[in-house]
Amino acid sequence: MMFTLIQTIRKWLYNAKLRHKIMVTYLLLIMIPLGFYQFIASDKMSAIIINHVTYSAKQGFDQTYSFLSYRVQRIAETTNILVSNTTISEILMDTSITQNINRELQDYSNLKQLLRSMQDSLDISRVILYVPKAFIFSNESENFLPIEQTVDSPCFARLNELHAKYLWCSPPELGSNATHDNSSLYVVRSILDPNNYSVPIGQLRVDVQAETLRSMLKKANVVKKSATFLVDQNHQIVLASEPMTLSDFTLPNSASDAVTMNWQSKNNYYLYRQLPSNWGMVTVIPLDEVVQQSHELRNDLLVILLIVSSLAYLLAYLFSFSVTRRISQLTSRLRDVQKGNLIALAQTQGKDEIGELIQTYNYMIEQISSMNKEHYRLGQEVKNAELKALQSQINPHFLYNTLDLINWMADSGLNTDIKKVVKALARFYKVSLSSGKDIISLREELKHVSFYVQIQNIRFENKIDFQIHVPEELLDNAIPKITLQPIVENAILHGILGRTHREGTIMISGARIDDNIHLIIKDDGVGMRANQVEDIMTGTSRSKISGSGYGVKNVIERIRHYFGEPANLTYRSVPSEGTEVEITIPVTPGSEMPG
Repeated sequence: MMFTLIQTIRKWLYNAKLRHKIMVTYLLLIMIPLGFYQFIASDKMSAIIINHVTYSAKQGFDQTYSFLSYRVQRIAETTNILVSNTTISEILMDTSITQNINRELQDYSNLKQLLRSMQDSLDISRVILYVPKAFIFSNESENFLPIEQTVDSPCFARLNELHAKYLWCSPPELGSNATHDNSSLYVVRSILDPNNYSVPIGQLRVDVQAETLRSMLKKANVVKKSATFLVDQNHQIVLASEPMTLSDFTLPNSASDAVTMNWQSKNNYYLYRQLPSNWGMVTVIPLDEVVQQSHELRNDLLVILLIVSSLAYLLAYLFSFSVTRRISQLTSRLRDVQKGNLIALAQTQGKDEIGELIQTYNYMIEQISSMNKEHYRLGQEVKNAELKALQSQINPHFLYNTLDLINWMADSGLNTDIKKVVKALARFYKVSLSSGKDIISLREELKHVSFYVQIQNIRFENKIDFQIHVPEELLDNAIPKITLQPIVENAILHGILGRTHREGTIMISGARIDDNIHLIIKDDGVGMRANQVEDIMTGTSRSKISGSGYGVKNVIERIRHYFGEPANLTYRSVPSEGTEVEITIPVTPGSEMPG
């Protein structure tokens, strides 16, 4: 499996384009470190956030606890003024006052004024004194209630049982018979007999607005959705920082008597401290909120990673494009070189390795172009030399035959005919020389071949009927000189003279088809077999017709040399019927004749 993976990666490295390699490399070099950093940073930052949140929660909890503890203790201790007041003790212990209505009303007024004075201090909303039912003001309900209401009260029962100095109570703990306000919390105390502190002579209750304590508890909620509670001695919730329905919670059994403790459940983190009373303060921090902050940070880091990766991708693309653009251009030009197109690249200001490659490529193209031009020039010179050599071989051959004819005519006394031959021979060579030009007009070429046939007719007693049917508009087009003469010579020597009567017709016709000129040289001679036609076209010596293909091969090479692939020469021959030669050359006005 690993070997296959390695092979796949190696294959991709060999076949992928350089731009893709650079982009993938840059992305890997950026993404892997950033991804590793994001993974490590997320864990570290999560731990830091959790520590920071718990630390802030503890700080807020401690500050709130200190303030709340002070207020709770201060409220409770204000009752000392009433409990230690001798006037209250004397009134509650003096049973004779119930017999004197005036005195009882006076004592009521004094007690009323004393209790109301306490209501204006701190957060106390009302002070209630539970007195014996014998007092006429025991049912006053504003500041006085009958002490009988405390008999069935769990709060006062626990106060007497614990012999506590004071006790905080919730509304349900006052009992069903007690008059109370559910929007308040209560501090209760016993007023003891100065002569016997084990005997209570009255009960005191201080009402404290629950909203006042709730506003204090809210200050401990430094984490979103956290909550702070006041809990009683049974760890039941008495007051919450927010007006919501909350379930009970349970302290760990091993630490149920602890004054201060922190613990963690599956979903929450708890801070607990006991107040200077029978109650305690608890802050509950939902771990989901803490984890959510960690997740939000992780998501923020992921977004940053994506943004950085996108920018890195863009930069990698731009960089790879700037690096590979010149390489792509160089590769494209090299493909053009394979096709034979030598195109140089524009010079760049770059001096890096790619710039050096481009400079080297341009130098190579310049050298190849120069070599090609030189090679073409040398080839042209060699070709021209070969063609001129061939041409020079043709002319002496014809000249030898003509001079031999003149010699025969001189021996025979045919002086008039000698004059005609010499005149035709002079004209023939005048066209052949053509002031050193290799390309002449079709008009001149037809004159040239006409002079040749004229000389041959003198030699063979006018047995050759020579006809020309070429349109006037084609006569000024260019053609290599001595193109038609070798074809006509073959038609005479190996076609017409091969017949029994040694006479026949040669006709040259011409036509323009598209951008080409088609010249047809047709004779009614003996014709040729297929192998003889092949020998003529290839210039081989297998044919019994000696030298017949020498001039034809020369013609083919010359017209293709001057006109390229469009030029062509085709032989069509039927034994005993004659031969037809078709020469195809491009239309080339005389003003555009190739040099």
